[in-house]
Order: sequence, then C-alpha cells, then structure tokens
Amino acid sequence: MAEEWRPTASRYAVDRNGTLGRVDRQYEGSVYLRPPGGGREWAVPPEELREPTLEELAQARLFATPVSAVDQ
Repeated sequence: MAEEWRPTASRYAVDRNGTLGRVDRQYEGSVYLRPPGGGREWAVPPEELREPTLEELAQARLFATPVSAVDQ
C-alpha cells in the first residue's frame, strides 16, 4: 500500500495558485513554504496543498541546484 502524501518538513508541495515550494515548517494550523533555491516563505493552510507532479519535482530540483562558475 502506498504511503499517503503529507506536507512534512523538507518535502515539496504545491499551493492552490500552483506555486511550488519546499515545506519549511508548520505552525498554528499553517504550513510554511519556501521557494526552491531559497527566498521569502509564505503560509498556506494544509488543506490547500497538494503533492507535486514528477514534472514539478524536476523543476524544483533544477531551481535548487547551485550554479558554479566555470574557469576559462
């Protein structure tokens, strides 16, 4: 049986507006998300979150991957 998805710390979630974020924490009935790669967090009620698709997860990994300088 597959595990039920929950918006727990360090997982990615998508809010009702389609914005992807990494779950930072939960506090007083809200889930706090932060954009992949960092940025300002925002709060969302947990019932307004859904599990990201595989395509959205690939996008999150792309945004969260650091870019290094290339020596010339």
